[in-house]
Amino acid sequence: MAHPQIARAHIEGKDFTLYYDYDQLRNGKLSQLTDDGKIEWFRLRMHYVFLEPIGCLFRAKSPAYRELNSTKPNDLPARSFVIASFSLLLNGIEALGSFLTTSSKNHVRFETFIATYMSSWDVRVPSLGPTAYLKAILWNDFRNGIAHGFAIQDGGIDNEADTAPGGWRVIKDAGPSGSMTKRLEIGPNAFFRDFRAGVINSLKPCDTAPSIAPHFAADFKQSIRPELLPLRFMASNFRPLP
Repeated sequence: MAHPQIARAHIEGKDFTLYYDYDQLRNGKLSQLTDDGKIEWFRLRMHYVFLEPIGCLFRAKSPAYRELNSTKPNDLPARSFVIASFSLLLNGIEALGSFLTTSSKNHVRFETFIATYMSSWDVRVPSLGPTAYLKAILWNDFRNGIAHGFAIQDGGIDNEADTAPGGWRVIKDAGPSGSMTKRLEIGPNAFFRDFRAGVINSLKPCDTAPSIAPHFAADFKQSIRPELLPLRFMASNFRPLP
């Protein structure tokens, strides 16, 4: 017998756990919702399985943060979940970007979400070169660096950067050869604040969004499930591109 799950949402007269396997694979209830109901399920699910849990990892006084990060010399075993939690944000951006473009290229999806819903991070970084763009650095050095090498390439995460303009800064260090080098530091809390706001804004109702509505159907049909297809059709689920 399946272990009973707690109902986390009540939509159109039905209770939902906000877990796909319980709500659809076992009970088929998602298929019974209207388009607006499916969008509401998706919005609530994003808060339940992503935004709220990961938010605990960016609150230094939360029990979750203290359990996953040792902050004192005698707090053993030594551990840090900072890079792992930041990686979750970066991959979340890529996943949500698939709602905004028909491109199958992951970096395009990533950069499209930032340009649309985290525009303050869609800027040039002149001190790193005339063609240095923040969103590209986040993709190449941070997202790919962590995903493929467990390390940020030519950059870092530092709480002191939270208070810098934009939530990031370029610092100079003596490199391995002894010559001065520049690298980008990201303020994790500033980045999470803007990420959270971007996700919430992306899920707010909007009357029209003709520039992105055509992209929803094909990508969603391939990547998620047919019963949630209206999410990609419904322009009301997203704000228009700027």
